[in-house]
Amino acid sequence: MSEKENTTQAALADHIQKNTMSQEELERELLAFIDEASSHPGTIEGPGCPLKHGLACVLCTVHNNEPRATPIDFFADGMTLWCAGEPGLKIRNIRSNQKVAVGIYHAMDHSVLNRSLQIKATATLLPYDGHEQEFLERIKTMGVYDAASKIMGEMFEAQAMKVENFEEEIIKGVRRFNLIKIEPYEITYLRIHPQEGTVKNIWKKAVT
Repeated sequence: MSEKENTTQAALADHIQKNTMSQEELERELLAFIDEASSHPGTIEGPGCPLKHGLACVLCTVHNNEPRATPIDFFADGMTLWCAGEPGLKIRNIRSNQKVAVGIYHAMDHSVLNRSLQIKATATLLPYDGHEQEFLERIKTMGVYDAASKIMGEMFEAQAMKVENFEEEIIKGVRRFNLIKIEPYEITYLRIHPQEGTVKNIWKKAVT
């Protein structure tokens, strides 16, 4: 980086407003933004997935000092994020290291307000086996159960397949997933406005 670029970066950093909100105000704004960015159950008519997809997050996990970033849908429950993770390296990573980071952000456009979250969190896995009732209750709340039911029903119909126990087939489809519960302990909230400038606020979970 050139001396001129270094000077420009330093000048921009000096103009970042920090910690402009009370923790109560910040928490209200974070909850609203997380809910807005989250996927939700949907009632969309027509074929295909009925979920109302929000902004995908980027889930960062680590295994043996090797980081991995995974774009994934998430569903909000207050500050807590839930994801349905297919078998893969992110699941292995969480088993070995529960510390994760999550990024949620708007597409960058310097002509309008941009908001983003950098989240430090603890992740835990909720598999189907051994947690059947809790698992099913959660995916029904998320809308994933109804989405799976709709998609699989359309697939069976298109293939003219006769299914004796449709609910069993849904369970077979969803039980391969692990639910990932992501509980933040620190969130950096960045607002970049073309006229008002950049504001950074940091929320930290209260120590009990």
